[in-house]
Amino acid sequence: MSFKIFSFQLTGKIKSTATIEKKRAELDADFAEFQKTEKSDELKTFLELEALVNSETFKKNKKEVENLSFKGSKEENQLKEYHRLKKSGPIRKYFKVNGSSELTRFEKERDSEKMKSYYELLDYVKEGQFEKDKKEIKEQIFRGSVEEKHLKEYKKLEKSAGIRAFKELNGSDKIKKHEALEKTEKFKKYLQLKNAADQNKEEKAEFRRLKADKELKTYFRFERSKKLRLFRETTDSHDLARYNELKAKVNSEDFKKREAFLKDKKKFEKSEAFKKYNEFKKLAADETVKFVLKFEKSALYKNYLDVKDSFDLKRYHELEEIINSEAFKKQKAWLEDKKRWEKTDEFKKHQQYLKEKEKPEFVKYFKYKDSDAFDFLKNWEVVFEDDFKSSGLDEKKWTTQTAAAAKMLGENYALPGDLNIFSAGKNIKTENKLQIQVRKEKASGKVWKMPAGFVPADFDYTSGLISSDQSFKLEDGILEAKITFNPLKQVLSSFYLAGDNSTSRVNLIEMGTRNNIGFSMLNGKGKVESTGLEIGNLKKGSYIFALEKKDSTFIWKINETELLREENRAFDRAMHLEASSLVIDEVPGSQLPANFEVEWVKCYARK
Repeated sequence: MSFKIFSFQLTGKIKSTATIEKKRAELDADFAEFQKTEKSDELKTFLELEALVNSETFKKNKKEVENLSFKGSKEENQLKEYHRLKKSGPIRKYFKVNGSSELTRFEKERDSEKMKSYYELLDYVKEGQFEKDKKEIKEQIFRGSVEEKHLKEYKKLEKSAGIRAFKELNGSDKIKKHEALEKTEKFKKYLQLKNAADQNKEEKAEFRRLKADKELKTYFRFERSKKLRLFRETTDSHDLARYNELKAKVNSEDFKKREAFLKDKKKFEKSEAFKKYNEFKKLAADETVKFVLKFEKSALYKNYLDVKDSFDLKRYHELEEIINSEAFKKQKAWLEDKKRWEKTDEFKKHQQYLKEKEKPEFVKYFKYKDSDAFDFLKNWEVVFEDDFKSSGLDEKKWTTQTAAAAKMLGENYALPGDLNIFSAGKNIKTENKLQIQVRKEKASGKVWKMPAGFVPADFDYTSGLISSDQSFKLEDGILEAKITFNPLKQVLSSFYLAGDNSTSRVNLIEMGTRNNIGFSMLNGKGKVESTGLEIGNLKKGSYIFALEKKDSTFIWKINETELLREENRAFDRAMHLEASSLVIDEVPGSQLPANFEVEWVKCYARK
């Protein structure tokens, strides 16, 4: 029997399950409300309001508002500055011009087409372009010009013997007839006989006849002529190409116009420059132009321009707008009000803050804000759970076979000495809690015996088990279950973490034949041996049993009170959950069916 369990119960360190569950439910509700409040716009607004009213700026503003007065204020200085500017000479002269009929006329005419023309012509005449254009026009004469040179070159070429021969023969009937004869049989025969080495009598006679032919004699006489030679030399010559180029140029309209312009003695008087000069003199005498020029040079207008974009005028208008505004008048009255602080928005916000601060949800929020009450809820999350409220076992979470049975045989089997066989789920009941029932009833199954293996056997008892091997394994984290502690010495009821072999396990609880928290492993004799803390003197009832695993460190708690802390590297691995009831000895009929009850189970992992 454990003295630790006895003393903890005696001193009240193991609190009642109802108290813990009530506290947890309240804490969960408070945490949900805390999170809701924490994410709410109302809290955000309140915290902004709190930061505001507690800020140095807020306190400073309050002090400043209470110490305000019109005398020496910015507003008094603005009013004085406005009156000083309004009396200044330049600004008074500015308003004399601003809006006047003369200014209106000036601004209208200044940008008119007439003034634009005047200023353009003024620049043209005064900047020297007029004199430049005038000189350039007068200097343009025909003598020595490019045009005169082209005309002389053209006439010289036109008089040359080659050009005259070409003009006479090119395309003429004489050339055509001359070239046509070369293609006749008569001409070809003549050349054949002339070039023959030996001629017979008939060929000689024929050659003499052709030699005396009038048409051929005319051909050869023209062929030897100087005129034909000049024609052929000129055809495709540079002189002919230049002649044709110059002929096209000097006979063009542009050339003739240019020639006429260069020979015109009054070309300047007909020029655009002369026309612009006359237009300039006309505009300079125009009444509108004279008005614009005079007004533009006046002292009043110069003052107007100086003041128009000046800082003083800008400041004058700015101040005029300010002092005539409702805001200025309101501020002036405000500065003269002795109870101004009570009328501020800041005062209203401070009153609102005091009211909001007393809201129940905010009172509760700030109660928990800097405490560690929610540390577990913030740092841990549920990764596996079941409250067994459904009408049947949740097959997505649980199987009714051990991990070894599922892998080796496909059905549950017993070990030597077991008085029961685990059924395929018929001994499992749910609806608000899990019940693993031990019943006395005949059943057939298999027993593992060495060296025979699985041997058929009959059993007098049936029981059940559940396993999360197919759905969940706990690496590091917390296993919690609310279990009814009601041991029956003939039955070993256990909730534990196991690997592939259920005989080696970490017991959340063992009760009945052994009442223990700790480890179960095979000893050197092949027997299962449990180590840890004996809890047989724990009072009967429902408790929250907890097991926290961190690598090879294991901590056991009952109703949140730590009872055992152990190191065991053999279990530093992921393990699944199993719960079962095993019949060790004959159970009196009055105690059957025997129920191993689990109200809920939860596994947590760090976030």
